[in-house]
Amino acid sequence: MIKKYHEYTNYTRHVDFKRLDFIIQSIGNHSDKNNLEGLDLGCGIGNITIPLSSLGYRMTGIDISPKNINNAKSRKITVDNPFFFVGDAEHFSLEKENLDFVICSEVLEHLKYPHKALNLIKGILRNNGLLIITVPNGYGPYSLIADHLRNKVISKISNIKPSEHVKTFSLSNIRNLIEEAGFEILKINHSDFISFLPVVVKSKRFCYLDCYLADKLPSVFVSGYFMLCRKKPEQE
Repeated sequence: MIKKYHEYTNYTRHVDFKRLDFIIQSIGNHSDKNNLEGLDLGCGIGNITIPLSSLGYRMTGIDISPKNINNAKSRKITVDNPFFFVGDAEHFSLEKENLDFVICSEVLEHLKYPHKALNLIKGILRNNGLLIITVPNGYGPYSLIADHLRNKVISKISNIKPSEHVKTFSLSNIRNLIEEAGFEILKINHSDFISFLPVVVKSKRFCYLDCYLADKLPSVFVSGYFMLCRKKPEQE
């Protein structure tokens, strides 16, 4: 079902809308106050940040690419919301504390030291604040083709560059990383199974059924994870 906030993104794939819906529903279902303020870390061109701001959330978006940030700024809803700036997920600084939520979607696999990003996120979230992380399953169908096969075979016999993913997460790896950083995992959902394949990606019906199937499959077989987390209260 198409939702009004979908108008503020240029997504076309069902799995991307599924991810966006998970993020927005997680915030709405697990927040205990109005006028929420959040950060989208690794925001790209704002495909998550801008829909969130359309719902009334005060949003900041950070991305390492100046080109992405300039694109995102051109799509802003109002003059001051969202606020975008260039920054590195492992070294950013934010003149804000006690944020209500942070989004880190399809970012941690690009970082050499993802624990640094999680530590910075923890420092700007209020106690019990929400962290929503999405990552590829490093041993699922997508990563086996787009990362492992690409790096070990395809990039060596063609002009295709190696994958930009520098970290590979199993479900247990990412769970341990998140929990060691001081977060409680509240919910884990699946992304898709094989709807990323070029031969099927143009079929909306197949992609819908593929995402539905992924919800029924064991976690080891899916292409990615959507994770809702909460910052544990700091000890007095």
